[in-house]
Amino acid sequence: MKPRHPIADKRRILASFERAAANYLTHNAVQEEMAGWLAKWLPKDRVGRALELGAGPGTFTRHLVPWTGELTASDISPAMCAAGRSVLPGVQWRVMDAAAPGRGPWDWIFSSSVLQWAGDPASVIGAWRDRLAPGGRVLGGLFAEGSLAEWGAVAADASPLAWRSVEQWRSHLLGAGLSVIRDESLARVRVHPSAHAFLRSLHGIGAAPSRRFSAGRLRRILADYEARHGTPEGVRATWVFYRFEAALA
Repeated sequence: MKPRHPIADKRRILASFERAAANYLTHNAVQEEMAGWLAKWLPKDRVGRALELGAGPGTFTRHLVPWTGELTASDISPAMCAAGRSVLPGVQWRVMDAAAPGRGPWDWIFSSSVLQWAGDPASVIGAWRDRLAPGGRVLGGLFAEGSLAEWGAVAADASPLAWRSVEQWRSHLLGAGLSVIRDESLARVRVHPSAHAFLRSLHGIGAAPSRRFSAGRLRRILADYEARHGTPEGVRATWVFYRFEAALA
């Protein structure tokens, strides 16, 4: 049996993000919210060699500039890097797998809305640790267990990924040899005009459900979603945010 790649279903995810790149910024409201929340923990002095992993088209990258020193933004998707480069041409963009970051050492490694895709978090975080300079830090934000609970209630067999708890993420950080300086979680509820609009938003950010349904099954799922989680304003979708700052132990 071939070993599982540290990023779950790498080829499927890459293809999904390649398709989403052109219109990602019109659907990424929750990623924008995560990026703004994570940016509140950015260092006062933005200096040193910095690497952002899974930058997409620059949703979090925009919070990093101006930066004094080398700032590299990266993504596994060439289309995402091209989109980011068009928005932030002053940043160095590189196609890079978050599970195998470029040679450091890096004073800072940043990631926003990426690490939840890791199939083997210990391996991915360990690779990040190995690229840190002495005194280097990792600042990351991700979506944790409890995210898209409404979708899970009506289509449990088609979650876009396997969610992990905050406690599991903290354990992975510590197990990889990092010291957690601070971390925090919170739940945010977004409202979409309809269940169909919610599902379209997932496709728009490259987070489509992991399996295809027949037209009839999909209609039933969306109707169930509306019935269970609808409000006068629309349907609810919960996201659980987790942010952390960690350093070499």
